[in-house]
Amino acid sequence: MTHSHNGQTGGRKGSAHNNATRLGKADLHMHTSLGDGLASVKQIFDYVENHTDLDIIAITDHDDIRGAMQALELAEKRKYRFKVIPGTEITTRHGHLLALFVTREFPMLKSLEWSMQAVHEAGGMAIAPHPLSWLTTSIREKQLLGVHAGKYPFHGIETFNPSYAGRVAHKRVIELNNTILHLPVFGGSDAHALSMVGKGYTTFPGNTLDDLLQAIKDKTTEAGGTFMNLRDHAVIAPPNLWKSMIVHPTYKMKRAVNRRMKREP
Repeated sequence: MTHSHNGQTGGRKGSAHNNATRLGKADLHMHTSLGDGLASVKQIFDYVENHTDLDIIAITDHDDIRGAMQALELAEKRKYRFKVIPGTEITTRHGHLLALFVTREFPMLKSLEWSMQAVHEAGGMAIAPHPLSWLTTSIREKQLLGVHAGKYPFHGIETFNPSYAGRVAHKRVIELNNTILHLPVFGGSDAHALSMVGKGYTTFPGNTLDDLLQAIKDKTTEAGGTFMNLRDHAVIAPPNLWKSMIVHPTYKMKRAVNRRMKREP
């Protein structure tokens, strides 16, 4: 891992005494209305501040860094009690890849290996979200194992995702990680609406960003949460389908065309 935050983990010892019985909580996978989510960055921040006990959140829109950058800007202005990690969920040819601690976008539909290298070289942290799931675009076991043995490995694996997509492979992911991968575990809500925020989370000793990074290094994170039921899905499904199937893909297509036109002489 090369991101600059890694050098700041010395703060854990100083906070360990004060937080000996305190477990921090982070939701490291959520989507905003700038992507295919339904809530704005401001709405998410107000919800996290007033209705959750989250210490750290990550904004991870699909192939889009605008929400993460807006989140960093708002966090700087308002001084919320929680900390924000910028990120994005990259669409690779072999499934979705969560990149944390990044402030740039990555090309879509590259190989998983190419994308892993790009995230490492950008100083980011590469996480496998909702792996092995056949209900959404996910990294399969063959690719997980291949990357695990390669030069640019995962920094962690999402072993709890509250959606049905996460639920169907939940036990197999835990088994694979416990027996072969031995990666730090992450939980994330994959929230596309406010009602989902915090339904999946990562706990760690302490409560600061330095504490979280130290826990990842020490593999002392734990993943937890509450699985969504059919009613939870039904409430958000119609507007979310509209955003994810029509609105956001149209934006991404226009953006790709504009970039190609700029590159051409």
